[in-house]
Amino acid sequence: MELVHQIKQDGIAKGLCRLWQMKLKPGLGVDSLAELYIRGIDFCIKNDYPTLDFLRTNFKGKCEDYGVYVDDEVVEKNRKDVVLNGGCKAMLEYDGFAVSNIYIRHNSKASVNVGDHAIVTIDIFDNSYLAIAVAGGDAEVLVNVYGNATVETVGGKVKIIRTNKNTY
Repeated sequence: MELVHQIKQDGIAKGLCRLWQMKLKPGLGVDSLAELYIRGIDFCIKNDYPTLDFLRTNFKGKCEDYGVYVDDEVVEKNRKDVVLNGGCKAMLEYDGFAVSNIYIRHNSKASVNVGDHAIVTIDIFDNSYLAIAVAGGDAEVLVNVYGNATVETVGGKVKIIRTNKNTY
């Protein structure tokens, strides 16, 4: 079965709306699929879609250039969107006027350094771990904590919201 067709069928089974079903056209490349994954990340995380096993089998080694990682060691600077799936270990850095969204899932561990005027929003899920350091008075970080995730902070403006939910 073609990959996009399988993704579409799995999505339909999890309640994917008609508008998003139409976006999943045959022949889409990994770049387009990664973009759709990030744009629809709330549905994907809430419904565990695609599953971690599906991501490992079909996207590991193919989606890293687009900010989607599976069980990887990650070093990034000022990447707009980052999704850490599985058991990633990440060192992420943001400075200047960078604006970013980070999603940390499963058992991933991330260290994030934010400085200058950067604005970063982090959603952390499951049993993930986040260590965040903020330097400078103008950098801002918002962390939304879901599940049993652990967050440690050092310095700067970090607003932590503990949702008391497992997902969105």
